Amino acid sequence: MKNIHIGKLIKEKFDEKNITKAEFARLINIHRSTVYLLFEQKSIDIELLINISKVLEYDFISEVYLKHNTAKEKSIIVGIEITAGQLEKLNLPKEFIYLLKQQNK
Repeated sequence: MKNIHIGKLIKEKFDEKNITKAEFARLINIHRSTVYLLFEQKSIDIELLINISKVLEYDFISEVYLKHNTAKEKSIIVGIEITAGQLEKLNLPKEFIYLLKQQNK
């Protein structure tokens, strides 16, 4: 996976929403001043990223992983129904496995 600056991507999607930094901070349960730091982060806790995805109505996990993984990984995943056991054996990032499991519920 290529090096993605997740904070910049979050800031870009935040700017597209009609929401204040204070409201955003409250919705994702962080202090308002931490929002500024969040936009500078190169990596982020997966639980926080899931909350941000919900608030900004944007699937950051799929965006970052699906747009920046290898063609081989894409060919394994796209259009194939996979059991939970098979999914674990693919050695994909745990965040991506979580996302796939959520989509298949």
